[in-house]
Amino acid sequence: MKKITNKLVFNLTLMVTLMSIGCSPLGGFTRSIAAEAIEQSRSYPAPAAMTIDIRGRLLNAGATAWQISKDDTAEAAAVRAKEGFMQRQPQIIVAEQLGFLNLYFEKPELGPRSYSMPHELYLQHFGIWEFHVRAELTETGRKLWQDLSLPENPEELPLAVRDSLNITGMSDANQTMKRVEFTYKWKPTELGEAFDPAGRAFAKLPEGLREALQKTQRNMFGGGNSNTADYNTLRRGVAHFKKFDDGWRISDLSYL
Repeated sequence: MKKITNKLVFNLTLMVTLMSIGCSPLGGFTRSIAAEAIEQSRSYPAPAAMTIDIRGRLLNAGATAWQISKDDTAEAAAVRAKEGFMQRQPQIIVAEQLGFLNLYFEKPELGPRSYSMPHELYLQHFGIWEFHVRAELTETGRKLWQDLSLPENPEELPLAVRDSLNITGMSDANQTMKRVEFTYKWKPTELGEAFDPAGRAFAKLPEGLREALQKTQRNMFGGGNSNTADYNTLRRGVAHFKKFDDGWRISDLSYL
């Protein structure tokens, strides 16, 4: 009878222990486990870095200059075309001026007059210079990728990477799913620092370029019309973890 009682007590103790583990709010799932899984997930660093989309911006920018006289040269027109280009795509000009890429205005073609010309030029029947704009990463630009241990992308330049991951909350979505909320910041690269109005690199940019960055639409950093950056703002994200026989895995991850 005593053996049976001891066995019964042992079984009851084991059952209570297992039930307490199974019914605990997170069942052994900790913040450190969640943080490590998020950082190692392919979804967390994707995109691996906030970047300037060089190819896309060149395709959308265009590069033209009005012909100011019949003797106007392609070289002089290229200077004017670049000035207009800066107002539309100041981000690219920043990267060029800081030595991260080389910018070329090539294959100049003098096209017919345009109805968008000023009236006095239209009356003189002048045309429009059109240029093909080409960009090429310099060794300094390629080093930005190398310093981040990321594969080089000749059509983009990295501005910042996600940093300072902090788990802010965890809850049970259901019996086999956990919801994890987290925050992070953007850590700027050497190029990315030039877009921070509070930084020294931004202050060293020419006044016209700084003004263009603050006025140009298509913000690289999300929201508003300014192409300046705020690297101190906490960003938020949510990850859902699903339980498998070998542990917890991320089923989806999104940024808020």
